[in-house]
Amino acid sequence: MVKMTQQKIVYEQMSVGYEFVPSNFRLDAEKMKAFLNAVDDNNRIYEDNKIVPPMAIAALAMAEMALSLSLPLGAIHVTQNLEFLQVARIGDQFTSHASVSRKLERDKFHMLTISINVQNQHHVNILSGETSFILPLAATEEKQ
Repeated sequence: MVKMTQQKIVYEQMSVGYEFVPSNFRLDAEKMKAFLNAVDDNNRIYEDNKIVPPMAIAALAMAEMALSLSLPLGAIHVTQNLEFLQVARIGDQFTSHASVSRKLERDKFHMLTISINVQNQHHVNILSGETSFILPLAATEEKQ
């Protein structure tokens, strides 16, 4: 599988509608166990049924998106609104699409909202949602 990469984009260069390069990832049994250990989830329902914890998909999709995003120091992740649409299976291949859906700049208040959609290898929508950040005023803007 060829992985498309892009340069990191900084907040100031983004505008509403900006689309990140789609990211591809797979959640195998090893990654799933690592996720379950990290969140201290001992429930066997995932392993027994060979299904993926929904938040693991969200975490991987956001991690992939973050590889292409450069936010200023002091940025705070404030909200996420996610809808899990289908059950995902261990070993599924996922493609994540992310785009800037809102960029708000009012005085010293800057907010960035990114929409995320994840599909499986059959092009079935698995996850849909958005995540938002509050961003500090850039040092050059503060001096003006």
